[in-house]
Amino acid sequence: MAKQFIRHWEHDAQTLKFWRASSNFVYTFERDGIRQFLRFVHEEDNAIDRIQSELDFMLYLIGHGYPTVSPIRSADGNWIEAVQSEEDGRYYGVVFEQARGSYVSLDQMTDRQAEAWGAALGCLHRLSESYVPGDTIRGNWQDALTFISSILDRHPREVGARQELARLRERLSALPADAGKIGLIHYDFETDNVFYEAEGSRFYAIDFDDAMYHWYAMDVAAAVSDLAEQDDADARRTIDHFLTGYRSVKTLDEYEMRQFALFQRFADLYRFARILRSVEGFDASGSPAWAIALMNKLLGINARIREGYRPKQV
Repeated sequence: MAKQFIRHWEHDAQTLKFWRASSNFVYTFERDGIRQFLRFVHEEDNAIDRIQSELDFMLYLIGHGYPTVSPIRSADGNWIEAVQSEEDGRYYGVVFEQARGSYVSLDQMTDRQAEAWGAALGCLHRLSESYVPGDTIRGNWQDALTFISSILDRHPREVGARQELARLRERLSALPADAGKIGLIHYDFETDNVFYEAEGSRFYAIDFDDAMYHWYAMDVAAAVSDLAEQDDADARRTIDHFLTGYRSVKTLDEYEMRQFALFQRFADLYRFARILRSVEGFDASGSPAWAIALMNKLLGINARIREGYRPKQV
């Protein structure tokens, strides 16, 4: 599939290489010696209008000077190309330039970098407040809950998860949705998706694939979720500097921060449903060892999430 897609973009011969795979497949290649990224996905995992709405938002951000990667048109002038597989249907592919800067792990992040990371998310949200989508519109948190419900309907034994879904729908529906509180968010603004450019002391954001309309505080909670789990002095200091950077650009009040636990519950259930979907119909008998190991890892994640849905013993 990658070889079929790469024909649609100008490229240097023999430079296509596998990078990673999840719901999307990602390959690298070079054009005139410059590295670029090919990303493609099956039509069941992402619709073409959703991909276009992702690109529209990124192009809007770029047009307002926000540091993110630019999509690259194909040789035919298209942002998105489609390739038909004889075995399993249609795939959609896009190409992005390489992000500037370098990856910074949480344990290596300085206080100054943590503030720049928070400010980068704050700037994104400020621009999101003024964003007016075109013909294609991203989904929202309600669409995500509808997706979760559709998955749980196929798994009637997940009683605890369905009860959690009902609780989340009620709690989220009661939250204030005033202007400046809710808009199009990145949803996965963790360190894997930001690259630090030392020269400009700023972060470049990538991977808007999960962007949705949600509370801006959801984005903040998701960004620092790994640090919140660590719950030690270093992690708390990094969170404080992240919030300082964020608040230097956009307000974040105490009420919003008190919703972090609720937003984490949303993220957990959304992840739970996506994992359930990904392992449906998996046949271990004819699968390679790596696939079985991955399935067991995913099932382990869901087991830990499911444990939180069990009634607490008094």
